[in-house]
Amino acid sequence: MSQQVQESLRIRGALFDGDERAGIGTVGELFEKLQTSTAFGYLEISDPDRLQLSELAERLGAPELLHPPASASSGHLPLVAGEHVRLSTHRVQLEEPTFQLVVADLHIYVLPRLLILDHDGGFDTARLRSRLDTEKRHRDQGVGWLLWIVLDELLAEAGAALSALDDELDDIEDVLLSVGAKPAAIQNRVYRLRKSAARLRRCLLPLRDAVDALLRREADCVSAPLFPLFQGLYDRGVHHVEWADSLRDLVTALSDTQIAMEGNRLNVIMKKVTSWAAIIAIPAAVTGFYGQNLPYPGFNTMGGLWTSTLLMVAGCGGLYVTFKRKDWL
Repeated sequence: MSQQVQESLRIRGALFDGDERAGIGTVGELFEKLQTSTAFGYLEISDPDRLQLSELAERLGAPELLHPPASASSGHLPLVAGEHVRLSTHRVQLEEPTFQLVVADLHIYVLPRLLILDHDGGFDTARLRSRLDTEKRHRDQGVGWLLWIVLDELLAEAGAALSALDDELDDIEDVLLSVGAKPAAIQNRVYRLRKSAARLRRCLLPLRDAVDALLRREADCVSAPLFPLFQGLYDRGVHHVEWADSLRDLVTALSDTQIAMEGNRLNVIMKKVTSWAAIIAIPAAVTGFYGQNLPYPGFNTMGGLWTSTLLMVAGCGGLYVTFKRKDWL
């Protein structure tokens, strides 16, 4: 690897040798420790370019492996070839209070003694690094255990996003049924929720497929003690996808309910407007009759005035009582 590439490639990670942990500062230091010990570990790369990846792959002896697709969306199919594994998936995070889903591509490369994480740098990886550095339960299983931690963390992030969307859905339902709810504001929340739920489901599919490929293609990194753990990951992935499907269906049903409620509300308004228009038509009809220029009973007398007034009051009162009984007013 050229000196320029070594200096420009930003890396972070650790190597484990028994109970000992050693941080990785440079690419040269990484290769030296891999050659002079039996240690294994993980390497975190942020925004590498093609030249850097190509030279790193050549130095690691896996030139066919470190060639990621342009994005995880265009390359969901995992590559499992014995000791070499390549997975393209996503990290997700839900921004509150807008409930917009933020997505970042994550490419995972598994070599015999090294787990490489290639991400775009848009997410904080402190929690993930902490788990990789401190969890020791199955550390003797090598990079397979590190891979399980990464996939478990991705599913945990997706589960947190699903839970937040579920809570938002419950809150929208409560607001929708409350008095004085604003239809436009509710509609915006429903559309944002539906968009985030659909996008989250699309992000979960490659993660589920990645775990399925590791189990079905018998990847060397998934040893017998780790197999039940990866099976658990797959079950969680299936559950999360079904959860996302359920959320999407519930959001669609909520949207249909809102539309139906708005239609009912409009019908009530139309009934009231029509009823008042009919009541107002009575005085208009009476005054129109008594305002004609031809003689009629009570013409130009107080009797005609009282007769017309009585007709208007009786007609309007009768219609008002009728509409009230029919629940039109």
